[in-house]
Amino acid sequence: MTEPELLLPPDPATVARLRAIAERRLSAEEFEASLRAPMTEEDRQEKLSLIAWFMRRYPTPAERLASARRAYMQWARSLPLEG
Repeated sequence: MTEPELLLPPDPATVARLRAIAERRLSAEEFEASLRAPMTEEDRQEKLSLIAWFMRRYPTPAERLASARRAYMQWARSLPLEG
């Protein structure tokens, strides 16, 4: 077995560029076009795979609801406090 490669963190310029791409606001036209674009078979398979994983991980409706509540609480705690 080989040693795992040591991964260095990306440089700040790369982080800033990726953040700008990820947080970019779409125009109304770009958003509408993305909604109307047909789903590829690859996208469909990926979504089905994620759904299957989620259903295995949280097999009951109660577990799914608890997962959603935990995710919401985590998201809410990440928001900056007002004032």
